[in-house]
Amino acid sequence: MEIPTMKLLKILPVTAALFLASACVDLDVTNPNNPDRERVLSDPGDVESLISTSFRAYYNNSAQTNPNLPTSAMAESLTGGFFDFAVHDLTTIPRVQWDNSPLNTRGGTARFSWDRLYTVISSVNDGLQAIEGGLRIVDSSGNDNTPRALAFGKFVQGISHGFIGKYTDQALIVDEDTDLELLDPTGFVPWQEVIAAALEQLDEARSIAQANTFQIPGSSDWINGVPLSSQDLIRLINTFEARILAYSPRTVEGRDQVDWDRVITLLENGIQQDFGPNGLLGVWENNMARLTARVRVATRPGDHVRMNYMAVGPGDTSGGFQEWFNTPTDDRRPFVIDSPDRRIQGPGGPEDRGSYFGYSPDNIWPAARGTYRWSHYFFHRFGLQDTWNTGPQVMIAKAEVDLLLAEALIRRGRAADAVPLINNSRVANGQLPPVTIDGPPEAADCVPQKFATRTCGSLWDALQHERNMELAVTEGVMMWWHARGVGTLREGTLLHFPVNGIELENLGLPLYSFGGVGGQGAAPAPQYHRCPPGSALARCGP
Repeated sequence: MEIPTMKLLKILPVTAALFLASACVDLDVTNPNNPDRERVLSDPGDVESLISTSFRAYYNNSAQTNPNLPTSAMAESLTGGFFDFAVHDLTTIPRVQWDNSPLNTRGGTARFSWDRLYTVISSVNDGLQAIEGGLRIVDSSGNDNTPRALAFGKFVQGISHGFIGKYTDQALIVDEDTDLELLDPTGFVPWQEVIAAALEQLDEARSIAQANTFQIPGSSDWINGVPLSSQDLIRLINTFEARILAYSPRTVEGRDQVDWDRVITLLENGIQQDFGPNGLLGVWENNMARLTARVRVATRPGDHVRMNYMAVGPGDTSGGFQEWFNTPTDDRRPFVIDSPDRRIQGPGGPEDRGSYFGYSPDNIWPAARGTYRWSHYFFHRFGLQDTWNTGPQVMIAKAEVDLLLAEALIRRGRAADAVPLINNSRVANGQLPPVTIDGPPEAADCVPQKFATRTCGSLWDALQHERNMELAVTEGVMMWWHARGVGTLREGTLLHFPVNGIELENLGLPLYSFGGVGGQGAAPAPQYHRCPPGSALARCGP
């Protein structure tokens, strides 16, 4: 995609490699980063590589510490007190407005996904444009793999726009047909339009896959360890589309208005097992899992982030969580959970390590940063120290599909059909008694319990508890997207990020931001235990 004038080059977003990553600037100079673009885009193997490796680049954003650690902490799945990745800045209580200044040294939380994903989109667009110009990708056996590349390219193009649309309040829509000479780089459109474009791109990918039969190898230059047939790709597209529909709304009202019948259809025809690449250090690497698993001192596991009591606390049956929740924020101190949920606690008692989370008596961060951040619980489900990157790196858990489908069914008045989906993980992994349409069985040790009172939760509460247990440290940003839609974000938490300050400054646009109690683009007071309208569930409300 050529950039013919220095004028356009100067006004393009400097930090987003959208147009620069693979573009040839028509200047009388040599571009050392891109010495032979025309040759690359005329070579079928190189074009296929541009497209096939695009998902790896997408993954390397979605599995990064930034944005996942800060957004997971914003959702109160994790807690942290270090300044790295703006975790501290974004989770102070009370919440404050995001510092969108170009001088903010932790501003990458607003910038990195933007930069990375527009680079992904640029590479995909170049490959698709070459194919649109007549290039065919034929292997040594004479098989035409062009449809495979087209379907995969449109898939990655769609999920990349979808991520940006869920993350940022406005953005650019750029595809293989965009004329960069006519594109206004300041012409951002609202997130709703970005999401609509993403869904159209995914629909095109699905149509291509439906019309063709192909095999995607499970090699490192595609999705490492995950071979896909054309039908498998369709299931993956369906799953990503359902997630975009469910997670893009910024408010509970927006989430209520999602086309849940469409979500049900997509998920019933979605993936049937955990999805994610096999780990390969330095290539396919889940950096969120790496820092979550970090142990620098053997006696202090989980020394970068810990589990937030808002996530694991509803599994407590001792009354400790209600006491913690009802204590003024600045006076909160960590406590020991007593739980029958075997993901939190083993059979040996409150300090016995559960299958997902473990107890450690120490505190990580200075009290001056807020003792409300302190937690005795670390995450170890995917390994600790150097074992975190072996085997599949789960991006989308089958449990997420089950639980999102359960939500859709509840919203459509089919709570009885949702019950077995919630019980799948609850019984097998938590070793808890199964829920019914009324929620967990009434008992002193029921799980989950309400936040403020020691009473048993609803079926909806049980669904949220399963999400907190099963989906922790899969895709942290997803926890934030989910929380804003079901009304559990802490008041003042960002609903989305602004276009980052460096980008705005380079484009000559005024700075703006979101967040802070009562601020624009900030979460209202949370609606804990709110059940969806019309669900007719028991035990809803505090």
